[in-house]
Amino acid sequence: MPFATLQSSRPRPSKHAALMAVLAGCLLGGVMVTDAATAATGDLIQKPGTAGCLSAVGPCSPGTALGGAGSVTVSPDGRSAYVASVSGTVAVFDRASDGTLTQKPGTAGCISETGAAPCTDGKALDNAISVTVSPDGKSAYIASYVSDAVAVFDRGADGALTQKPGTAGCISETGAGPCADGTALDDTISVTVTPDGKSAYIASQGSDAVAVFDRAADGALTQKPGTAGCISDTGAGPCADGTALDRASSVTVSPDGRSAYVASQQSDAVAVFDRAADGALTQKPGTAGCISETGAGPCIDGTALNNATSVTVTPDGKGAYIASFISDAVAIFDRAADGALTQKPGTAGCISDTGAGPCADGTALDRASSVTVSPDGKSAYIASQGSDAVAVFDRAPDGTLTQKPGTAGCISDTGAGPCADGAALVGARSVTVSPDGRSTYVASRGSDAVAVFDREPLPAPRPDPPQPRPPVAPDTTRPLLSGLSLSPTRFRAARRGPSTAARVGSRVSYRLSEPATVRFRVERALPGRRARGRCAKPRRSNRRGKRCTRHITVPGAFTHSGKSGQNTLTFRGRLRGRELRRGRYRLRAIATDPSGNQSQQKRSRFRIGRR
Repeated sequence: MPFATLQSSRPRPSKHAALMAVLAGCLLGGVMVTDAATAATGDLIQKPGTAGCLSAVGPCSPGTALGGAGSVTVSPDGRSAYVASVSGTVAVFDRASDGTLTQKPGTAGCISETGAAPCTDGKALDNAISVTVSPDGKSAYIASYVSDAVAVFDRGADGALTQKPGTAGCISETGAGPCADGTALDDTISVTVTPDGKSAYIASQGSDAVAVFDRAADGALTQKPGTAGCISDTGAGPCADGTALDRASSVTVSPDGRSAYVASQQSDAVAVFDRAADGALTQKPGTAGCISETGAGPCIDGTALNNATSVTVTPDGKGAYIASFISDAVAIFDRAADGALTQKPGTAGCISDTGAGPCADGTALDRASSVTVSPDGKSAYIASQGSDAVAVFDRAPDGTLTQKPGTAGCISDTGAGPCADGAALVGARSVTVSPDGRSTYVASRGSDAVAVFDREPLPAPRPDPPQPRPPVAPDTTRPLLSGLSLSPTRFRAARRGPSTAARVGSRVSYRLSEPATVRFRVERALPGRRARGRCAKPRRSNRRGKRCTRHITVPGAFTHSGKSGQNTLTFRGRLRGRELRRGRYRLRAIATDPSGNQSQQKRSRFRIGRR
């Protein structure tokens, strides 16, 4: 489940490199996708210097509560922006008329699960993974993966958020929080509010379902009773029985309010629903009810839908786009008046990072995670976790997408691609465009940041392009990572300090075939039960399943600059400033060379013992 995998660290530049990056931004007027005087509609230019991103680390403006930033949205009035982060927080920003973001001061600037300074104390925010604002601008809703809940906030005229009191402040799978008791909310991951503001829908990965809520004028949510309250892949819940909802990940509603669409990672599909005037959802019958990568379901046979992650409908209601994590692609659909979807034929039906599919060949689409369309309908943007980038497309009146040429077609954290060189884009997870169409924001989980771009809204003439340079054969050889081990394999976590140090802890050894940056993550081993072919969290529903061991990624990561040959470092049993709990773990490593080639993942077991 890629969205549940917490990516919260990245290689940090040296002080000298960071200073040079800031100076370059100041001298060049920002991270340039194209010269402002020659920009075309939809082009992106990262704001210069520290205005180009907000993070706890530089070179960005200081930001708070952005650890593992995964979702960003702008309020309908364009005056506020909100970022949900897997660290269990939602950060609150004021947005200026030029698109600049400034975090609210003090406790108004963030709400967290623990209330740790300097945030307001909230609830049902553990692993906050998605944030949305209602069309009337009066409410905000956060889907929280580990809390199995949706948190409910009132939004003030100044953009400040206040969680509703008591059980009105959240709805969770078990009523824990304390929250109102809901159904089909296990591993909530996405929440959307209908254009009329009368309904809210929540995609829940663990429940393999979409949950259905009525929304009151004051923003309070009430789940519909009985089977009207949810549709699940198996009809469990108790929910209505649906199709192609395994690991439901994203839900969106068409601008006319008559259709809803759910992207499902495990089903490799998008499910299609009719929406009634009262907000009730009914899946279209037969093959009209879903499109999947293989046609299984029973669904229509589609292309580039492997691990379908994000779905959006165009502002004119005539098209839909699905970002697919494993296909490294965006799939392109026409939408009929009755809400039915038809994938465009041939290469017009998808664009992938390699041109496989068969798809048109695109750039910076590795692990495509989020897709959005600008309010004017002329542009589409895709955040790609694997590429550490945002890809930029022109959208034709018929919905066809064409990636902008050259460096205008993508901005990446390193400028690889070939892309324009950007900042704070490691693990780019979510992208949104402001209602006025003049700003674009990207939440980057690996950078613990939100990146800020100006968007060119008006067409302008372009000069003749420069003559292309002779092609240089790219480095496509993967680095080889081998011999990963820890000694000792059982040790105590250090009480304080960083994740790595020269002494005290376990010696981590590995070999590299070439210099590369190695990113380490930790997976905790927990008991599970076999259910539907996977090792799942033990529940009443799977108590008869065979015992198994599941591995959950612990928030945080650390990196090591490795040389060719043998490498060593000392791991102290700490991540994100916290000790690992006593128990069994695996250390997971992947190496990335300067050309962006990645090695195969390697793992090594260890145990954190009692003090």
